[in-house]
Amino acid sequence: MRGLKDRQVLVTGGASGIGAATVRRFLEEGSRVSVLDKDIDKGEKISEEMPKLSAVIQCDVADLSHVQEAFNEAIQAMGGVDVLINNAGISIRHSFLDITLPSSYGGRRFVQRRNSRSS
Repeated sequence: MRGLKDRQVLVTGGASGIGAATVRRFLEEGSRVSVLDKDIDKGEKISEEMPKLSAVIQCDVADLSHVQEAFNEAIQAMGGVDVLINNAGISIRHSFLDITLPSSYGGRRFVQRRNSRSS
């Protein structure tokens, strides 16, 4: 990942796991990074572990009003959003045939829709 210095990056679900690893890598490249995460405890932990973060914002991506507020806060913290890593998700423990699209993918659509308006 080259050419990412000073890019403004927003990572949903960025306080743990793959999201946190992604955040770490963008910071290593010199990007300005904000994290959206539902888990406030994990958000506080990553904030302590990675003090160069621009912002750690509590956000439930399944709630459109949370997404809108969080994007506004991230834009204030970084001056915009150049890159969106839409990583937030859940571990679904159901039979594949029992999964419904609206409940499983609603949050991702909210984040993608809000991001498209910030460019």
